[in-house]
Amino acid sequence: MARGKLQATLAGLAAGLLGNGAQAADPAVSHVDTGILFYQELGGRVQAIEPELNGTLVFPDQHILTLGIVSDTLTGASPNGAVPSSKSQTFVTPAKPQGSSSVTSASGGTVVLPPPSGSGPGLLVRQYKVAPGATPLDPGFSDQRYAVNLGWAQPIDESRTASVSGTYSTEHDYRSISGSASIAQDLNSKNTTLNLAVNFESDLSQPIGGTPTPFTQMSGQLKGPNGSRTESDVVLGLTQIVNRYWILQLNYQYGYSNGYQNDPYRIISVVDPVSGNPMSYLYENRPKTRMKQSVYLENKIHIDDDIVDVSARYYRDSWGLSSTTLEVSDRSALTRDLYFEPLVRWYRQSAASFYRDYLVANQSLPQYASSDTRLGSFDAFTFGAKFGLAVGEGSEISLRGEYYVQSGNQHPSNAIGQLAHQNLFPTLSAVGLMLGYSFDL
Repeated sequence: MARGKLQATLAGLAAGLLGNGAQAADPAVSHVDTGILFYQELGGRVQAIEPELNGTLVFPDQHILTLGIVSDTLTGASPNGAVPSSKSQTFVTPAKPQGSSSVTSASGGTVVLPPPSGSGPGLLVRQYKVAPGATPLDPGFSDQRYAVNLGWAQPIDESRTASVSGTYSTEHDYRSISGSASIAQDLNSKNTTLNLAVNFESDLSQPIGGTPTPFTQMSGQLKGPNGSRTESDVVLGLTQIVNRYWILQLNYQYGYSNGYQNDPYRIISVVDPVSGNPMSYLYENRPKTRMKQSVYLENKIHIDDDIVDVSARYYRDSWGLSSTTLEVSDRSALTRDLYFEPLVRWYRQSAASFYRDYLVANQSLPQYASSDTRLGSFDAFTFGAKFGLAVGEGSEISLRGEYYVQSGNQHPSNAIGQLAHQNLFPTLSAVGLMLGYSFDL
């Protein structure tokens, strides 16, 4: 699934709002935001380092140019979708094309499998073992992403602002291109702003070893061609200045995606109907279309020296998944130059209609099935805090820390055999630290 799929749309909305609020200046005003994120899932799982640079140039005629660059590196161990077992398990995953058919490292490392036909290139394959009772994690997960976005906003007249933006993102096995356009209309002496944004995204999944045919056996052999997906989104927004202390924002989003939406590396266990021991591993299958809707409400309220932000979001889609998000933060001035902003976020999600912990041997395969816990039912809490310090006119240093914990149904009542004693939805905990510096030029 593409990361940041609505960045371009939201950037367009933000640019429209910025265009309405910007004051003419001579000469042009430049602002730069920099930051670096450190993220770690506890228990030796995925970690990420993500530096980011964003610049804004406001011209005297209120034309606004924005540019953003981001790079992130992910490494660690990631769940492959299989269930734990009372016995050790061995998995294989493609690495990269290779012409040799010799073993390149010891057992449990990397080997080269010959092609099925006996001619042509083989495939470099990683083998890894999982101990009894342990959650199956791929220890060789790694990814590197680079993304750049460019935006432009300008007033059409005194009450309307238009903006366009584009984003290009690339990974070693994924590419995404998106573009958006938006228009903002001021009403009621600029106390009310209506926004309309549209976004189109084109993604290309080019996994190592090719895209597997759904419900085929896990293997290290070459598979099918690259998979493509498109998505279109529309966002309708209302921003209302209720009074001098209260600003309200209400957004409705509709999105439709079509194409390849599977995780090409994700598998699902097929277990014995009595013992519950895994017998085989199949590649998942998800629907090729997905319709999504969400409603978002945010309130910013100025109380004494504090700015309280309360927001709520409801989401549902055609896969049967729905979610609710509630978030509260309070930015409090500790001194003239220092502020403190704690945050609490609660998230609850219901499972997609085709989510399965596992499949059972001797039963007919469903049309769709995925064991990706991101499509499962769970609750999540985020606790965070941010410190910001003004270090000069238009300059600020900030430090934000967050702790995230996610929990689902670890022991389903209908679990078969040995699975009744296994943790089928391990709790996920993660910490994040963001260091930022922003300044005017």
